[in-house]
Amino acid sequence: MVDDESGTPAAMDVAPDFGWHPTGAAPSDPGWYPTGANPNEQAYWDGVTWTAKRKWTVKGWVEEGATPAPATAMAAGAAAPRISANPYAPPSYSKPKTSPATMNVGVLLVIISGIALMFGSVGSWVKVTGSVGIGGFHLSINGTDPGISTLISVNGYVTFIGGIVLLVFAGLALTNDDLLLAILTAFVAAATAVFAIYDMFRIVQKISNVTTTAGSNISVGWGLICVLSAAVLALIISLVRLVSR
Repeated sequence: MVDDESGTPAAMDVAPDFGWHPTGAAPSDPGWYPTGANPNEQAYWDGVTWTAKRKWTVKGWVEEGATPAPATAMAAGAAAPRISANPYAPPSYSKPKTSPATMNVGVLLVIISGIALMFGSVGSWVKVTGSVGIGGFHLSINGTDPGISTLISVNGYVTFIGGIVLLVFAGLALTNDDLLLAILTAFVAAATAVFAIYDMFRIVQKISNVTTTAGSNISVGWGLICVLSAAVLALIISLVRLVSR
């Protein structure tokens, strides 16, 4: 409505300016803004004028005036960050507990170590070679053979289970970057390495006490060497991944 004499808007058409617009903010940005220093009192700017007021109480916001439509409020929220419903609530940031599947070098090496542990645990731990007359013979004792238990009191089933657990933990690490999982992986790797070192030490000790005849030989099998190497590698990688977090 325009005044006939002055050509200026009539007073009844001028919206009450009960809002306070922040310095530097474009008047075209709709949203709720504090009316002063107190964040409990706000006014809504619809892009053209101030249309509503609200005040924070113990029961929540109490609004007065033309409340913005849901679509307008959503658009305003998408345009710029707004004040929380509770003006004193600290900003919240949600960090996902899981991350997209990633195959990094550390996880890949733990997987390889787990497979090598399982494979070496059922492989040859003691190798015996010799000759009888003009013929030769070859004998090997696997890590899961009862003779290994009799010889050193433990067998390859311990390191085989350790390989399975490491393989499972490495698979979980593909989608989960949880600290507890990294700690458990390092703990299992350390325990498996202790058993592998003990197995190697005891087998070497027993072999050194055996007296062989000419043309015969007793040595550590490839399976036990594989177990020890995989266990140490898994321990180093898991500790590096844990420390570098």
